[in-house]
Amino acid sequence: MKQWHKGDRVMAAGETDHPEDPIGEVASTTVLGEVIVVFPLAGAEMHDPDELVPAPERDDDNAAAP
Repeated sequence: MKQWHKGDRVMAAGETDHPEDPIGEVASTTVLGEVIVVFPLAGAEMHDPDELVPAPERDDDNAAAP
């Protein structure tokens, strides 16, 4: 079972009902091990930890400082 932590940027491994909003942020985990992910447009969803994959890094995370 994968371990996710609050603040991790993730994507669902399969298809979603919100393809325009694929990247969310882990809000918390439940006592049963499910992961609550908040997507900016779609809102909060609960996922099995193995149904999530790391999201690609943001372009602004890799930007060099001037």
